[in-house]
Amino acid sequence: LQSVVMAHGNTTYTGPEPEQEAASGFWRSETMKLCRLHIQREAVHQTVHILGKMGVAEFKDLNYETSTFQRQFTHNIRSCEDAERRLRYFEEQLRREGRVPNVEVSKAHKEQDEIDLDTLQQQLETLEADVKETNANYERLLGQQDNALEYKEVLSQDRAFFLVNGDLETQLQSEDTTTTTTTRTGGLRHITGVLPASKLALFERLLYRATRGNMFFRATKTKEPFKDVNTRKALEKLVFVVFVTAQRAEDKIRKICESQQINTYPYSLEDSNTEELDKIREQLATLDQTLAATENSRNKHVQQISDEVYKWKREIITQKSIFNICNQIVYCGRTCQAECWVPIRGIPAIRLGLKQAENDCRATVPSVLEVLDDTKESRPTYFRHNKVLGTFQDIVDAYGMGRYKEVNPGVLTVVTFPFLFGIMFGDVGHAFIMTLFASYLVFFETKLSNSPMNEILVMVFNGRYVLLFMGIFAFWTGLLYNDMFGIMISPFGGNGFWRFPLSEQDVGENCDGAFAANANGQTACKINFSSVYPFGIDPQWAETSTKLAFMNSLKMKMAVILGVGQMFVGEILQLLNHIRVRDHKQIWFRWLPEVVFLLFTFGYMDVMIVIKWLTNWGDEMAAGHGPPLLLGTMTDFFLSMGTVNNDAYLYGSAELQSKVQRVLLLCAVLAVPLLLIPIPLIEYRQHQKKLAYNALHGTEEDEDEEPWDFSEILIHQIIHTIEYVLGCVSNTASYLRLWALSLAHAELSEVFWSFAWMLGLNMDQGYGIIVFFMWSIWFAVTIGVLLLMESLSAFLHALRLHWVEFNGKFYYGDGHKFAPYAVKEMIPKPFVYAAAFQKQD
Repeated sequence: LQSVVMAHGNTTYTGPEPEQEAASGFWRSETMKLCRLHIQREAVHQTVHILGKMGVAEFKDLNYETSTFQRQFTHNIRSCEDAERRLRYFEEQLRREGRVPNVEVSKAHKEQDEIDLDTLQQQLETLEADVKETNANYERLLGQQDNALEYKEVLSQDRAFFLVNGDLETQLQSEDTTTTTTTRTGGLRHITGVLPASKLALFERLLYRATRGNMFFRATKTKEPFKDVNTRKALEKLVFVVFVTAQRAEDKIRKICESQQINTYPYSLEDSNTEELDKIREQLATLDQTLAATENSRNKHVQQISDEVYKWKREIITQKSIFNICNQIVYCGRTCQAECWVPIRGIPAIRLGLKQAENDCRATVPSVLEVLDDTKESRPTYFRHNKVLGTFQDIVDAYGMGRYKEVNPGVLTVVTFPFLFGIMFGDVGHAFIMTLFASYLVFFETKLSNSPMNEILVMVFNGRYVLLFMGIFAFWTGLLYNDMFGIMISPFGGNGFWRFPLSEQDVGENCDGAFAANANGQTACKINFSSVYPFGIDPQWAETSTKLAFMNSLKMKMAVILGVGQMFVGEILQLLNHIRVRDHKQIWFRWLPEVVFLLFTFGYMDVMIVIKWLTNWGDEMAAGHGPPLLLGTMTDFFLSMGTVNNDAYLYGSAELQSKVQRVLLLCAVLAVPLLLIPIPLIEYRQHQKKLAYNALHGTEEDEDEEPWDFSEILIHQIIHTIEYVLGCVSNTASYLRLWALSLAHAELSEVFWSFAWMLGLNMDQGYGIIVFFMWSIWFAVTIGVLLLMESLSAFLHALRLHWVEFNGKFYYGDGHKFAPYAVKEMIPKPFVYAAAFQKQD
């Protein structure tokens, strides 16, 4: 590629003309370019802001050796953090008042020009001071009002509440003469006040211990309800009076009240306290007016916060992210340099962004976009997809992010994942309910996306397209099984190929010696060997006693065939990866022996399964040759060097099959040392050549490269060889979970149908009560066990088959994801932000 210079307005682009590699985007990751931006210093902030809105560039930190506190825009970031602290205070005020941010008003300001950060800082500082002052005054007034109301309750009590009879007074004074405390002449001392009902028991115990029981305590509920000053929740309070005889005891009680934050108030037993009560009422009227004015001021502040808090939050998050990016840029005089990874499709957008920033800032120095193609850095991985494919890509990314330009298994996962799920969950009825639910999530996704949801519902909603595909594929496999809610159905009409039952005379007349099977003690005869049931499994198997054995055999062999087939596809994808990087040693000495070992062992087993299915064993049995047991054939294949008995061959003759199996076994055995030995030797030779070249030209080794160790490479290859050979066995066996879960799902469905729904029909006497009750049980079990638990189990098993058995054949998953600077992704969505307040409320 030749270097070219292209002018785009005032923006200059230098570097080779970028080219897009074939199949980039989803099959292979997007072609990434490392770009260097030369920007005028005054235009940096606006440039970063515009590129952040585009979300197409991942900036590199060029100041990684500089500490955070020494970077140029650290003080701006601290200002943003101080503003975030103020926003958290404002959000707390909204929660205290039970208010939700008015995001609709904030969205109306979205298209307006951005607020100046200094102006916003000053506005938030002023508002915070006003809110704190108003809150302090309001809380002080509430405290005064609460005290006045308590005093009013004390003064409003009946006078008899504060009096004691003469016997009690004489008793207290007589008990107190044994102490050294001087009693008051002329009567008892009393302390009156108001306390919360929750402190009553503790207060009585403290009084008893402080006075040694030499006191009289009386309490009654207040006439009017009270509210907590801080939480404004209903609070039950009691008016109390304590009678003692000694000054020392009175002092102790007052100290106890002070320590427990219990208010005490004076009450005169000689006067009527009418004047004091009138003063309290006047004070309460004044406090009500002052509180109303203060409350009005608080409401204005809260309303302002509610209308603008989302706009402020959006602006502060944006500015803080801009300053974080600016701290990653190198500044030199009037210009600066920034480096970023950009998808090749995004380079034109970067040019337009640079030009727009120049025009906005009226920059005198044009910005320059330089593409660096000689970089040796590992490039980020970025797959371009939509919301449907993105859900399946998330399944792959959860295993690991693919290497740059590595084949993306997410393309095949769109089909293979729901298909394997459908094999384990195949049932027309259950799949229809799942598809109906997923279709609802898809059709109303716009409305539901703006509704508050908990974490579990969010997870289900985000995977709505996976659920939809899973339901469709499960419905398809349910048709193949002809299975609906655990019973076999005949969607394509009656069966004209099997007849049940048949008498011995019918067998002789109609079967004409054809194969007859025992069906629940009755004889079945297939009268047309030239045709089969139109679609799926013949539903007449449900009437036979060998149904379970037939299903076991069919699904087990089907699982093995699908497993080996998917692993072979994984090997093909590995070959494509090696071809792209032109790694010939991996092609000849890794991929080839792996494929030979897999296909010549378990691939051969799949071929024998198909041959056995396609063979007309009726004719073979008539000739004295019965179907061989494949398990025994494969056991002899490994342990007896492919020996085949004369009466146990599958195709051709025993001699021919024995020769074929010996050749296949020999090739599989030779593939193991071919996988183990050559690669370490080739890498050792390449390393020696590199050392000789460096010594001849005086070239030093790259410090960033890891030290080369032959023993480490050899050990790694030994581990890989052992893991692959054993993995072919374990992975093939792992696919038997398709058979096991499919069988378990069908049997559970049949059990629930028989022992819940059908049992209710048999027990009901025509009233319908038992039928409805048993149907409700069946429906609840179907939803809870089969549709929730069984679907989750099948999902996890399909996930394991893709992560371990499939991805393990070719997918490294050790790349790093492309993380562009996108302001939109940092700002919470309006409905999510508002829903957080509703959830906490």
